[in-house]
Amino acid sequence: MLLDNAKSCLGISEVSLSENHVEVLGNMVCTVNGSYILNSDPFILEKLKNCKDFTEAQVAAMETLLISGTTQYGKTTTWNQQTLEDLETLPLYLTQNFWSLFTTEVKGKFLKSFMPRLRKQETVKRKLKTLFKQINSHSRSKRGAGCITGNITQSVIADTSFPFGYDMTQFDLCLDISVLKDNLAAFTKQVDDNNFQKIILVKLNQAYPSGIVDEQLKVLGSVSRVATLDDITKWSITKIDTLSALMAFGDGPWETEKSKAIITTYLNTSGNSLGSSELNAVGANLCSLDVSVLKTITSSSLK
Repeated sequence: MLLDNAKSCLGISEVSLSENHVEVLGNMVCTVNGSYILNSDPFILEKLKNCKDFTEAQVAAMETLLISGTTQYGKTTTWNQQTLEDLETLPLYLTQNFWSLFTTEVKGKFLKSFMPRLRKQETVKRKLKTLFKQINSHSRSKRGAGCITGNITQSVIADTSFPFGYDMTQFDLCLDISVLKDNLAAFTKQVDDNNFQKIILVKLNQAYPSGIVDEQLKVLGSVSRVATLDDITKWSITKIDTLSALMAFGDGPWETEKSKAIITTYLNTSGNSLGSSELNAVGANLCSLDVSVLKTITSSSLK
């Protein structure tokens, strides 16, 4: 409605915006559809950099506009790392259609600075997962080739672009369980892709056949969200710090049955109950518990 009123005031009747229109509309351009992006002055890309999210249609339109070569970023044959830097936050939303136009070397160098910036801004995991999937989509290794991308060592993990360049097969083949155990916190911080996270969990289960305990669970981060119910039933969750870490909102939502299993496992430890610290830790996940468990909450816990 606000955009429609603004367009009316500016006398805009067609599905296109001039540079002046874009300047006046400011952040309202975040709500225009793909047709406007395609047909407007390329300056619209500069204003779209301020937007917090996009629809698939908007992303497709931005890519088409960029690839057309009519923007200030020039023809695709001239694109390099600086092009990615100049696009600021937009690369976070673009697909493999865009990323396929850059070499692996350029993408890797760009990610070294882009990923730390995104993490510092606390970019939601959903967006990071999508970014990795799109930018790494062309990394495919031959079956039965063994580890050819390179063994994953502490120095490899320290590279802020990691695990870019590894596909699922190579990530699995090149990751030694001992390296994972010694650098678990670094892995869970760097790896956002669901399939890669599942590989981490499989190897952790191999490393700790009797179940993963508090020390490891506290640093699982978003990797915990790909665990199965069967995985969770083998976890040893005894400390409030572990419960708080597993329930961290920034690592993504929990499925009801999984959050219930985690909280129940914690409560099954002698001496643990739903006190004020526990209630603060589980937040909205409290709703996953049975009524019989909720009835154990005392009035003092609610203060």
